[in-house]
Amino acid sequence: MTHRTHILETANNLITGNREADYGPPKLNFQNIADRWSQLLSVDVEPWHVALLMADLKIARLATTGRPNEDSFIDICGYAALAAELSDDQ
Repeated sequence: MTHRTHILETANNLITGNREADYGPPKLNFQNIADRWSQLLSVDVEPWHVALLMADLKIARLATTGRPNEDSFIDICGYAALAAELSDDQ
């Protein structure tokens, strides 16, 4: 198995397994976050925006530390997949 396959499979396992069990279906969870952020920021935030912003948070952390972190790469892949799925409703 290549390292990239490991990263993608791990991300898939997290977003379809433990994370979904812990936080509920992504559509509902990210809608709840989007509603809160929309109210806080006074702008319209969609659930897929939330996923992109969470990925960007992980990218910013990588840029700040200046060193690779496998967990962040995994999370970025997971958030990107969720953003794509959540954008299907648009």
